[in-house]
Amino acid sequence: MASRIYFVAGEASGDEHGAALMRSLRELAPDIEFCGRGGPQMKEIVGETFTNWIDDAAVVGLWEVVKHYGYFREEFAKALQEIDVTKPDAVVLIDYPGFNLRLARTLRQRSSRLKIIYYISPQVWAWNRGRIRKMARYLDLMLCIFPFETELYNLSGLRTIFVGHPMIESLAKRRTGGPRDPNLIGFFPGSRSREVTKIFPVMLGTAVEIAAQHPGIQFEVAAASEPLASHIAGLLATSPVRERVRVVTGDSPGTMQRAFA
Repeated sequence: MASRIYFVAGEASGDEHGAALMRSLRELAPDIEFCGRGGPQMKEIVGETFTNWIDDAAVVGLWEVVKHYGYFREEFAKALQEIDVTKPDAVVLIDYPGFNLRLARTLRQRSSRLKIIYYISPQVWAWNRGRIRKMARYLDLMLCIFPFETELYNLSGLRTIFVGHPMIESLAKRRTGGPRDPNLIGFFPGSRSREVTKIFPVMLGTAVEIAAQHPGIQFEVAAASEPLASHIAGLLATSPVRERVRVVTGDSPGTMQRAFA
């Protein structure tokens, strides 16, 4: 019988790293089954049974979490129900600590046998090291992307492995080696709707000032998802520099390599 893993990713970066992990696991075990919730890249691998909740889940700041408390409470209950129904051999939680650490704790209270794996450690070493020992009580394995994290977690009794930073491999595959465009500036307004709403208008105002001084300058905006690309296009619609701005979806590293700034 094939092994089944339930994944939880709640942000665009987690979706990208989760999809890369899924592809690697499929190479090792082609018949492995995936389920859970994440973003469009993970859903493309798994299919219709996978839940794409990124656009609603990726909120930032305490006030945004409070405003959406009812939504997160409902989704938390759904995740627990999905795990009860699918009966996975393991649960892989990718970053997203506000939701995933609570989910891990609840899952451990409900079952001592379920394997709970955390991929991309929450940076508790920076804001609350005391949580490390608590995490050791309900996690079976921590997969870290920074080498110094391994010792910190292993000291708590939590088995921890340094697996390397996924961005290194991702960038190596995408590196073009070509020259940068001296007339292109890249804008990166964030991977959440609230970030884009607050940050992109400031960037756009800056673009207007730059364009006035440098007639040949063009701009490229990296959008983390199709809904965010539509949101950015809406903010662009009335801008005097809209003809100079190109929106690219899902290729932030490419924009970084093409642009000179």
